Amino acid sequence: MFNYILKRFKKIVIRILSLLFFLLFLLMIFLYLNYRLNNKYPNPNYIYSYVKENKTDTYLNKKNTAFLQEKDIWAIRLDKDGNLIESFNKPKELKNKFDIRDVARFARYYLADYPVFTYVLDDGLIVFAYPKHSLDKLPSNYYSYSKFIFNIILVLVFVILFLLFVYVLYKLDIKNILKNILPLQRAIDKLYEDDYEKLDEYGELKDLMATINEANEKYKNLKKSQCKWIRGVSHDVRTPLAKISWEVNKKNPDKKLIQDEVLKISNILEGLNLTISLSNIDKENFTCENPLKIIRKLIVDKLNENPDRDITFENNIENQDIKIKLDENLFYRMLENILKNALTYTSGKIKVVLNESKDMISITISDEGCGLSEDIIRRINEEDLTNITKHGLGLFISKQIAELHDAEFIINNKNPGLEVSFVFKGRSQF
Repeated sequence: MFNYILKRFKKIVIRILSLLFFLLFLLMIFLYLNYRLNNKYPNPNYIYSYVKENKTDTYLNKKNTAFLQEKDIWAIRLDKDGNLIESFNKPKELKNKFDIRDVARFARYYLADYPVFTYVLDDGLIVFAYPKHSLDKLPSNYYSYSKFIFNIILVLVFVILFLLFVYVLYKLDIKNILKNILPLQRAIDKLYEDDYEKLDEYGELKDLMATINEANEKYKNLKKSQCKWIRGVSHDVRTPLAKISWEVNKKNPDKKLIQDEVLKISNILEGLNLTISLSNIDKENFTCENPLKIIRKLIVDKLNENPDRDITFENNIENQDIKIKLDENLFYRMLENILKNALTYTSGKIKVVLNESKDMISITISDEGCGLSEDIIRRINEEDLTNITKHGLGLFISKQIAELHDAEFIINNKNPGLEVSFVFKGRSQF
């Protein structure tokens, strides 16, 4: 788990760095495209080369002025004394003679807010002027080499500091992750052990800590329940085994008694196997079936086996085609256990009631016997099988099957008798 977390964190850091370099790459492309695509106005050196190559006795001849007109550029040519020799589209506000100070000023900066570029000729100067606000002129025509080297070093230092900062964050996060994960690792290593120490549920991982604590608590309860269950089953098996052993050692053993005791052991083991197998059943194989069909079949079967008993069925639902997602055999066994107990341990009337509400279906089986002790009911609800296998193992199995069908199992003593209900909530109805 630690290696997985470290790998994931390293991937995050690598992605951050990749993103940074990608952004720098995009910035370089942006600057390059701006440089390359800024071709609305031609380079001044290209203008000068073109005019020089196509000059005749004058620089600003017809061909050159047509070219300058196309590029939206005006031009003037001055002699060595600053006098205007020739011009093209010169603004009216400009004078016709420039002194050395004027030349020094516009050669470096602007001429009447026009960006101008000056070139030296044999007999003077030629000046090309671009439209206002078209180009910017740099006020300096030099750059300090030491300053350039300093800036390079500064960029490298910034990059190193950034990488160092990422590394520090990486180490801090790793330390924080290990601090939070180590208790979880130790808890997982000792999960289901007797010396398991309950985790303090706090911080960002408190939900995971709570889940681990809950898993260990469920295991402890299951282990405790299994121990009680085994003790209860072994006690109930020991009694019939003792009787069988006693009868076998007699000269004339009671075969009927032996058969009854063997049947008791068989029933206990069958219940035990069924209870264990319920945890491995896949609910995805359940199908939508009509519970009425199963209930009627059960009642008919039991009446055929016990023709002298009074079993009534009260159907209080309007939709006779109502369906529940269930396993037909398990559903039958769930109800049969309750009905069989009522037939075995009571002699009065037995009633089966099917009710329906907006989002609920309930099946209730009640008898007129003496009921169960509250201690056994409590043990069934707490899944404690100690001393309940004689009367309560069938009830416990029915409870497990109900929970497997996402139903609520309710058992209560009435005056007189016992009432057991199975409540199915939120079922799809057809």
